[in-house]
Amino acid sequence: MFWAGFAFQPPAAKNLTCNYNSGMKTHRFLILIGLIGLAGMIFTPMGAVRSAVASPYDLVAMVNDVRRNNGLEEIEIHEALMSSAQMQSDYLGSAYGTNFPDWEAGHIGAGGTRAIDRAIASGYPVPSGGNVLENWAGGNNSTALSEIVYSYWSDASHWSQMLHPDAVDIGAGITEGDGYVYYILNIGVKYGSGGGTSGGVASTVPTTAVTPKVAPVTVADAQEDGSVLHTVKIGEALWSIAAAYEVTVDQLIALNDLPSDPIIYEGQTLLVRLAYTPTPSPTVTSTPKPPTRTPVPPQTAQAVVTATQEDADGGGLFDMDRQTLGLALILICGIGLVLVITGTLAKDKGKKK
Repeated sequence: MFWAGFAFQPPAAKNLTCNYNSGMKTHRFLILIGLIGLAGMIFTPMGAVRSAVASPYDLVAMVNDVRRNNGLEEIEIHEALMSSAQMQSDYLGSAYGTNFPDWEAGHIGAGGTRAIDRAIASGYPVPSGGNVLENWAGGNNSTALSEIVYSYWSDASHWSQMLHPDAVDIGAGITEGDGYVYYILNIGVKYGSGGGTSGGVASTVPTTAVTPKVAPVTVADAQEDGSVLHTVKIGEALWSIAAAYEVTVDQLIALNDLPSDPIIYEGQTLLVRLAYTPTPSPTVTSTPKPPTRTPVPPQTAQAVVTATQEDADGGGLFDMDRQTLGLALILICGIGLVLVITGTLAKDKGKKK
């Protein structure tokens, strides 16, 4: 309390009686000081009591503290990255306000730009074989900066980017509006550099050792179809997963249709290898069953006439069928019998005369 700053002791009664005028002056002086102090407390703006929103340079300083505590070197501030980060925080503030976007939309800027696009537009010379990583968060003006860094960004993806061993430059942006604050952190990396801007061979997969904050990656077994799927665990980074499976970060980005500055999260499934292409089997063509044959109507057997020698010789008297032949023979026999009988009767008449 304000009053604790004063050691006020009331004067004795005799002094009040003997020194009435001096005592009244002392009381008036102390009351005046008390009123001035009370007025100062009442009329002090709340903004002076409440801690102001941190600056982008405070954010950079805290991230470098995190790196030092994990045995990594500080990252140098690059004004182009400061500019591009501020550009994105301003855009999110104007586009979303207190309706914070989802994690993916928070990385997309005006015109659909990504972190690396905005950095290049701000004049940042992206190193060969490098990239620009980005963390973003949204809060209000009562959210402590330490909460952003140590809580909002404590997951594996954000943490590994702040502790990236190949980080070479850093920039930050903070935008405060009516009930919201946006925080943007941009980190320029040169893969394989080990954090330096000179020396080292640029490569897609870093060759430096991972820090204790980046967990070792356990390689998953292949599926029945030959594909390999990896489930991201806390402490893993995209480059550490690529190194474990002996593939490149670019291959993982292409297989999983990730953005150029990908952010992975715990529990996310990444395709590491495609399924085998099966060898086409011969196509078995089914032969259709032949149609049912149309039955042939039974045929009436025809009599077969056996040819005789006479037929072979050109025929003759008996060149006729058996029925006609039989009738002819019967007729001949009848005629002969009649002739025999007639002749016999004529002979008998002659004898009688």
